[in-house]
Amino acid sequence: MVAEMSLRTLIHGEVYYYGSKGVEKGFLFIDGSKIRDVGEELPPEYELSELVLRYEKPAIIVHGFSALVPGLEFPFRGLDPVQPPIDEVAVEKLVLASLSAAYANGVTLPILVDTPDCKVSSVISRHGLTATVISPKPCAKPGVYNILIEEDMLVYNDKVIGKWGEVVCDPRSIGDKCLILDTRREHSRSPQAWFSKSDNPGSLLRTLVQPYRVLGLDSGFVERGSLADLVVYDLSDPVLSLPLSKLSPVVVAMRGGPQVVFVGGEVAFEKGEHLLVQPPSILEYIASL
Repeated sequence: MVAEMSLRTLIHGEVYYYGSKGVEKGFLFIDGSKIRDVGEELPPEYELSELVLRYEKPAIIVHGFSALVPGLEFPFRGLDPVQPPIDEVAVEKLVLASLSAAYANGVTLPILVDTPDCKVSSVISRHGLTATVISPKPCAKPGVYNILIEEDMLVYNDKVIGKWGEVVCDPRSIGDKCLILDTRREHSRSPQAWFSKSDNPGSLLRTLVQPYRVLGLDSGFVERGSLADLVVYDLSDPVLSLPLSKLSPVVVAMRGGPQVVFVGGEVAFEKGEHLLVQPPSILEYIASL
């Protein structure tokens, strides 16, 4: 049997990335699902990658986001709670609609609350996707990071994360202990809207990558060894343009949405096109309510 080769991607040109030392200029080389190399001097062999993105005008790359997003309550976000559906077809459509919206807005590791019988996890795993679920009982399935909730405490791999009311917060109540941003009640799926509601956008940006650290996946920065969950903002877009001397991931994310989103090294969203998860129609389900 011939082993399947991982996709290699090179991003270079007028590229800036947000690493642990701040904003730096250089290239990114992705091998499979991880960043293998970053830096200023581009090794010529990287240009033989299967996918090469060269930016002639400035672009900034930030680590992908992770937040608690609406699952079965997706159509009702910002509205009064309703009884979630139990029909499996409806569950699948609502979960995929939520994941598609998340990826398009740079939320590369969505977190969803599962049902007692693990219906949400089943959809994620069946479609070969990766996400995190919070559930009262184990819902361990391929592609699913499972956080358990036990008497208001969040636990992952037998390690206590913290009390729900302390480590989970909304955009208006970012605190020092906040590790998971809860966006389920927000009408908009855009981090741009979430930033606009926060008095501390810098803390909100940190919170948006905290789940990667809590789960032990990576540092939450664009650097060697991190997951290739990436959000690319093309600064040639007049909405995003700003003086390079003022370049900041917070400012850019507050101004608009990404042009390209990578999830696990794959292009999930590019210039308005959903490539990893096609958004399903949920009108039929909504019309029945």
